[in-house]
Parts: sequence; C-alpha cells; structure tokens
Amino acid sequence: MSQDEPVGNANAVVRGALTLAALLAAALLVLRLVDVILMAFAAVLVGVLLNALAGSLQKRVGLGRMTALTLAVVVVAVTLVLMVWGFGSQAEAQLANLSDLLPRAWRDLHQRLGGSPAGALMLRELDGWLGSGRWLVGLGPQMATNVAASVAGAVIVVFAGLYLAYHPQSYLAGFLLLFPREARARAAQVMAACDEALRHWLVGQLFSMALVGVTTGVGLALVGVPAPIALGMIAGVGQFVPVVGPMAATIPGLLTALAVGPETFAWAAGVYLVSSQVEANLITPLMMRQMAQLPMAVTLFAVLAMGVLLGPLGVLLATPLAVVLYVFVNMVYVQDVLGEKPPPTPQPRLKRRG
Repeated sequence: MSQDEPVGNANAVVRGALTLAALLAAALLVLRLVDVILMAFAAVLVGVLLNALAGSLQKRVGLGRMTALTLAVVVVAVTLVLMVWGFGSQAEAQLANLSDLLPRAWRDLHQRLGGSPAGALMLRELDGWLGSGRWLVGLGPQMATNVAASVAGAVIVVFAGLYLAYHPQSYLAGFLLLFPREARARAAQVMAACDEALRHWLVGQLFSMALVGVTTGVGLALVGVPAPIALGMIAGVGQFVPVVGPMAATIPGLLTALAVGPETFAWAAGVYLVSSQVEANLITPLMMRQMAQLPMAVTLFAVLAMGVLLGPLGVLLATPLAVVLYVFVNMVYVQDVLGEKPPPTPQPRLKRRG
C-alpha cells in the first residue's frame, strides 16, 4: 500500500463529512425559513396570475406585454377597491356579528341536543373534537389577529409578485444559473410547464371561488340566514383548499342557521349542497380539462401532508404546490429518469364537409 492511499482515504472521509454537514445545515436553514419560502411561492402565484391576465389581454386587444401587464394590474386593483368600497363595511360588520352569533349558536345546539341520550353522546363527541366550543368564543379576537397578520404578509407577497410579473426573465435566468449548463435547457422547459399548469389552475380556482362565494351568499340571504355576505366570503375562500376548506366553511353557516331555527337550518344545508354540486359538476370538470389532472386522493393527501409538515400556510398552498410537484415528477422522473414518452397532445377533430 502506498503512502498516498491513506491520505486519499482521509480526504474522502473529510469531503463526505463536509458534504453531510452542508446538507444538514441546508435542511435546518430550510426548516427555519419555511414560512419565507412559502411566501415566496405565493409571490410566484401572484406573478403567474398577473402574467396570465396580461397574456389574455395581449391576445384579445393586441397590446404590448408591458402595457397589457400594467392594464391587468390596474384592473385587479380597481376591482379590489370597488369590492372593498361596496361590500367592505358590510362584510366587516357581518364578520363582527358572526363572531358573536357563533358562540350563541353553539350554546343553542347544546340545549337542543342535551335533552336526549343520543344528543348527549353526540355533544360529547363534538366537545372532544372541537374543544368544547372554546374556539368559537375566541373567534373574534383570533380573526382580528389573523387578519392583521395576513394583511401584512399579503402586502409583501403582492409587491414581490409585482416584481416577478414585470421582470420574470431576470429572476428565471438567475434561478437557472443554479443548474449545470447541460441541464439548464431542460430546467427551463420544466419551469415553463409548471408556469402553464399554475396559470390554468389559478384561473379556474379563482372562478370557482367567486362562483361559490356569490351563490352561497345569495342563497343564504334568500333563506334568511344572518350575515350572508360574510358567510359567502368564507365559503369562497374555503374553496382554495380542496375538500377540507369547503367542509370547514359550512360549519359557521350551519351553526348560524341553526340559531335561527330548524327550518332555516334545513334551507341553509340545501344552499350549501346546491353550491357544492354546482362547483363539483360544472367548475371542476372545466378546470380538469385545462390543468394537470391531479387525482382527488392525491390532492387530499397533499393537503394533509403540507399541514403536518408546513403548518397552516402549507395547507393554504398545498394544491398549487402539488400541481408543481406533479409536473416536476412527470417530466424529471417519469420522462427523464424512467424514459417514458410524454402522452400525445390531443388534436381537435375536423368535421368533414359533406
């Protein structure tokens, strides 16, 4: 054995130890900065949405990219201002009223069900699951705190999204520098595919949220449920988190309707059922034609996994993260590693003229 072999082995051990330490340090850094990383991803979603709107304006109106993007930003800003001006004060008052109504509705539910053995058993299960309704009592202050924190985070996300929307190539070029030269072209293709999938998902998701929020709010107002605007907003926002969000959004509305009476409760349950069926049978099929087709079970487990690993913000962004992961696995692992060919793009059928 030559004298150089022990030295080479020692150097290899040192390099391995340094590599392992660097990987552990990177993992710890990611865990510490997970909220910042998720906010950066949310900013990417804002940039993708604005560019999608700008691209639509370019096709329909024939404007330049920067002009179309600026017009898209102005349209979104004006729409939000008009919504706040038209419904902001009512929504704020109804949300405050809702935070008082829900504890009373919970107490009424206890009184209605406590008289029978089956009802008492059901209440014990609900108390164990919901913490005896303590979360309802503290809903008002908790909502105020969450709204303040959300607004501060949203401002950062929106401005970062604007920077990304106006200069996407600069940030993309900097990101691609992290890859070896021979892999940059493929990385650019994967990023483009992720961008397209997110565009389709965002447009369909926003349309779904708006439709469910409006139909739920109008339906609850017609059947006499208090605070319909606030409950419609909650139902619309709940659509952003599949499966879990819509189910959670129905609880405040049904409790509020129960405080009015059994008949109103039945009508409110019908409103939520009709709204969910419209979304499931009309909006979801249209969305699935345009976006990466994530199986519902995969989406549900993505929400649960992101909630366990990343907390509430992970739940909120679970579906778009799953869309990106789906495209990445399909292109990088299935196609590049396993060598599978991508499925052929369906071509429109041309009718034969008789």
